[in-house]
Amino acid sequence: MTKNIGNLPLNKLHVLDTCSLIEERCAHIYRHFERMFSDSPDVAALWHKIANDEDNHAAQFKLAALNLGHNNKDIDFKDRKFTAVLDKLDSMHRTVETNLSSLSEAFEIALVIEMSLAERHIQSIITYSDYGLSDLFLKMEQYDQGHLELLQDAIDSLR
Repeated sequence: MTKNIGNLPLNKLHVLDTCSLIEERCAHIYRHFERMFSDSPDVAALWHKIANDEDNHAAQFKLAALNLGHNNKDIDFKDRKFTAVLDKLDSMHRTVETNLSSLSEAFEIALVIEMSLAERHIQSIITYSDYGLSDLFLKMEQYDQGHLELLQDAIDSLR
């Protein structure tokens, strides 16, 4: 995170803040699943691990925004896709809190979330390459892939 670090526009900093909120929403959803399936220690531990990973991701985005947030100017950059992801997660969060999901459904919801995050992170690697943030988004995408594998393995074990 060194290249052009002082030149990150304010609206891109806002995107990092939105990324942090997205990761926090994911953690909330996964913690809800952890509570829902607390009668199965292995399943609860899986949800706990993924939720903790998402909390860590949120903290990394916050740290990046704090470290990059000096003397920046706005440019014409608006990524409504991040806001759309956050809105979708808010809707999913309300849905999972009001509806009783089966374990299989919970895993499927998490797969949809993680695939959406992976796609956003991959696209952001290119968008943020001029600002030295590609490594951050690449690391997040690698975690997404790990989560996808964990979730897919869990789904396969149910069959």
